Amino acid sequence: MSKVETSIVIRTFNEEKHIGRLLDSILNQNYSNWETIIVDSGSTDGTLDIAKNYPTQIVKIAPKDFSFGRSLNEGCRCAKGDYVVFASAHTYPVDNTWLHKIVSPFEDPKIGMVYGRHIEMDTTKLSEERDFRTIFGTKSKILVEEAFGNNANAAIRMALWKEIPYREDLSGLEDIDWAKKIQARGFYIYYKADACLVHIHQEKYSQIYNRFKREAIAYKNIFPDAEYQRTSAALNFLLLTPKDVIYGLSSRKSLRKMGQIIPYRFAQCKGTYDGFNRSPGITEKMKQDFYYPSINRSVVIISPNHHSLKEGSLPYLEEDEVLIKVGYVGVCSTDLDVLEENLDYYRSGWAKYPVVPGHEFSGTVVQKGSSVKGFQIDDKVVGECIIGCGTCEFCKRGNPFGCKERKEVGVLNFDGAYTEYMKMPSRLLHRLDPSSELEKACLVEPLAVCIRGLKKLLNEGNESPESVAILGAGTIGNLCAQLLALKGYRATVFDKNKKKLDLVQSKVIKTQLGISSLERFRYIVEATGEIGPLKKALHESMTGAKILLLGLPYDSINFNFEAVVSFDKSIIGSVGSTREEFIEAIQTYGKLNLKEFTKHIFTLDEYAEAWAKQKEGDILKAIIKVH
Repeated sequence: MSKVETSIVIRTFNEEKHIGRLLDSILNQNYSNWETIIVDSGSTDGTLDIAKNYPTQIVKIAPKDFSFGRSLNEGCRCAKGDYVVFASAHTYPVDNTWLHKIVSPFEDPKIGMVYGRHIEMDTTKLSEERDFRTIFGTKSKILVEEAFGNNANAAIRMALWKEIPYREDLSGLEDIDWAKKIQARGFYIYYKADACLVHIHQEKYSQIYNRFKREAIAYKNIFPDAEYQRTSAALNFLLLTPKDVIYGLSSRKSLRKMGQIIPYRFAQCKGTYDGFNRSPGITEKMKQDFYYPSINRSVVIISPNHHSLKEGSLPYLEEDEVLIKVGYVGVCSTDLDVLEENLDYYRSGWAKYPVVPGHEFSGTVVQKGSSVKGFQIDDKVVGECIIGCGTCEFCKRGNPFGCKERKEVGVLNFDGAYTEYMKMPSRLLHRLDPSSELEKACLVEPLAVCIRGLKKLLNEGNESPESVAILGAGTIGNLCAQLLALKGYRATVFDKNKKKLDLVQSKVIKTQLGISSLERFRYIVEATGEIGPLKKALHESMTGAKILLLGLPYDSINFNFEAVVSFDKSIIGSVGSTREEFIEAIQTYGKLNLKEFTKHIFTLDEYAEAWAKQKEGDILKAIIKVH
């Protein structure tokens, strides 16, 4: 086998829209002595699935370890060629001669780096289009002292890289830093004007601001004496804007294109000024904004009854956390209580807005922290709702409900699953069978809640099977009834809504419209969270009755508890579940009839419609399909 002459290194992060076209174009090049290496920094879309269909080596680095220089260095370490070509994943060659042209200047031993031309698309913003045409002209040239390069379309000598690897601490412009260093050693930079790539930029103005800001931080790091004051920013804006206008008018650009000029140049000048005039280091928050911007859509409850679908960065993972691509999330009445500030958590100030709701979820693992064991990428998972610190005495005894730092997913100071990607502590996740249906698996959480409550009511299942009254035919009531029937108990479901009662599709479960005759039942499950049914359970139950409260939220009530004491009644409260109940729920949910639960599926964009449908009260469950 002949030696590889050229190694092509491509950096990727969520490039499924573009990577296939680039790899197809590489296959069609008239230069054939090459290999491709993809360095991926945590793609959560189909980028790597597409790449696996091509002859390419895939190298992965953790998102927290990413920098442009680090990614390039990882690719170069795997490269076998004498030359290394870099191409942005959102580019593609204009013809089949690009690869030959980008490496041909290396016939001159004094050339250490080559960079090629960038071509705009119809969607390129007008100001950037003019910048492309200004910076990347139609004539090739050799740069002897001017330190410039662009690794979105470039090539270097491997021998030089081995002596001078890329700086990994820079937030950009690692190509200019490298060009400066090899020029100091007597090598030249070659601009190859006919080695052309179409460069696809579809950035929002916030992303443009961040791009110029991070490049300004890097530039100041490379050239410490450089300055960019307010006057510089103002003059730059006043100089560039009219030139853009003239270019747009002479090119007969549309009004939409012309309207891009001012916001683009403002983002550029402000980003550059802000980057120059701050400390050279970058924070973790800045890394998120710079490297992983606006790729995660989430429903955010901003304040009571004020909500919005917002875009943001991927959550930053700690070493023990897992990033989940949310498949489905069930709409729970608790989500609506959070929205309307019905819970004491919020009225007391313990829980704070804004919050991403949703705790009944299923999904797949797309990233994991460095210390996570027992999970692999693409594992299907569900997760617990109650989050303790994991180290206090309560948590060590498996009772996170007593933890002073207790949180609840999507409810109490922890963002939930109405989002494309969410993070969770790995210790609270449970792996599902690969064949599991995620739309049904999102019901594991409420099922685990029912299992825990019924264990408390029935003394861990040691009570002899007898009749149980269930007040409420919603999600919790229906699941409790099916669980009881599965264990041999006779369950009767009461509700004022005949449509919901009709959804209890079981020959062994009785239903009754309205609530009456509770004196016949020793066990009662209150699953509505409403005052009326609760009062009936307290007043009309038999002597010695055990009453399980599973509904939320219960409002204030005047009640003489002498009736509880005098008639030997027991009131049991239950919320959430523990690992033990989750395991049992995963083993059980496949045995239940969940057909009616999965009939009403909405998209994330339709979340408000899902809420409205759930609030109508005529269905068992609205479910949001996120992916």
